Amino acid sequence: MQNFIIFFEGKEGTSPLVRLLNNFEQISIIHQVNNKGWEPFDRHNCGHMSIRNFKRCLDIVFNKASTDFDRLNRIYIKTAKRPLEKISREGVIGFKMRFTPHRHIKTFSRWHKLSKKVAKYYTKSFRRMMINLLQRNNVIVFLAVRQDILRWGLSKYHGDGTGKSGHLQGKLASGEITRDKIGKIHVDCKRLEKIISKCQKSHSQKRRLMENFKLSGIQAYPLCYEDFLADKQKYFSQIANFLKLRISKEEIDDALKKGGYFKKVHSDNISNFVENHEEVQEKFGDRFISWY
Repeated sequence: MQNFIIFFEGKEGTSPLVRLLNNFEQISIIHQVNNKGWEPFDRHNCGHMSIRNFKRCLDIVFNKASTDFDRLNRIYIKTAKRPLEKISREGVIGFKMRFTPHRHIKTFSRWHKLSKKVAKYYTKSFRRMMINLLQRNNVIVFLAVRQDILRWGLSKYHGDGTGKSGHLQGKLASGEITRDKIGKIHVDCKRLEKIISKCQKSHSQKRRLMENFKLSGIQAYPLCYEDFLADKQKYFSQIANFLKLRISKEEIDDALKKGGYFKKVHSDNISNFVENHEEVQEKFGDRFISWY
């Protein structure tokens, strides 16, 4: 059995994924107490954690011998909003995070003003540090992938439901809104083109990153959102195989019945939330990047 990490960007289906993974007895997902902070080492949850403490935390989490959660939380709550929930070490441990440099506020408070050359240097340094850490702890890497570029781009565009950045899945899951109350928006195709171009660029970056992991001897696999939607039994069975876990069909069914809290926000039929859907479909309907 091997521990794992899921690298993601957003709008790729990883929020329900980690909740469902946490339903399996043999899998524990690192998160904060009270079912909060399911991206525990992203800045909005861990605060302005230093690179040194970030590495210390991950080495404790992925240590094969034992996980000293008291020590882990002593480091973690120096900057985090809440402590981490204690978990079982009977199976495998994992969590999700964005693959971006951790920037200490005292050192990089003006990160957005750094030159491209300096920013590139710190990005490469972060990548080397992560590869060394993953090698040292024999961690499996999963990269979240959304192959349908049009719908990924539209999900980013739609954001909070008005065309502004944000998320609707929390409100939908809590019952604050229902899917039929999500209004339609008129899509500016020029703006959507820019978002889609960034999504396409992201795919290229992920492929290079995966190749770097593999060349470094790290097992790395894509987790495609479309596979998650199409056949969850097959999807989770494959993940179990990657993690060298024996998980039965019945166990997968039980985990799925417990639910993943979050619900799918957007219908596959874009006409349900896009006013000018015919124009959008005509311009971008062929934007799909297969990983197989």
